[in-house]
Amino acid sequence: MIVTTKELLKEGETQYSIKQKIINKKIILIRRGIYSFDNENYISEGYICRKYPNVVITGISAFSIYNLTDYIPKMIYVASRQHSYPINMKEIKQSYQSNRFFDVGVTTISLNKEEIRIYDLERLLIELIRLKESYPKDLYYDVLESFRKIKHTLDFYKISEYARNFNNPSLLLNKIKELI
Repeated sequence: MIVTTKELLKEGETQYSIKQKIINKKIILIRRGIYSFDNENYISEGYICRKYPNVVITGISAFSIYNLTDYIPKMIYVASRQHSYPINMKEIKQSYQSNRFFDVGVTTISLNKEEIRIYDLERLLIELIRLKESYPKDLYYDVLESFRKIKHTLDFYKISEYARNFNNPSLLLNKIKELI
């Protein structure tokens, strides 16, 4: 579980007691101000969402979290608002999206006891179709097949509402109907 210094201080810890817990290996310092109770020192989606609260998990990472593919990404794929400050971490692949549609489909889920911001399935379907060329072909078809299997759970009204925020919404919807 990932916690911040602020949260530890709210729970009654002091800067001194936090340092002592690090020395005694009761908590692990991941990066300045971010700690883990787990024995592994790793960068997780929860950590990324804590450190950078304005990013959204997207792309291959989101497909993997929703079990749309068995591909395990080597990096965590996040979306940021256009003109956001770049994240300089080798574990993160950052993309920038227009403010017009950045918030469309953002939801919060719990993953390994950590809250993460991620796009919902309907938005991810739109992203898959919009950005087809940016994915490896085998991954694209694997995820597309997974969407076909769960199409009865998708909210097509939501998809059509989301599509209105993008360029050529009718073309985008026609392509989705054709493929799904």
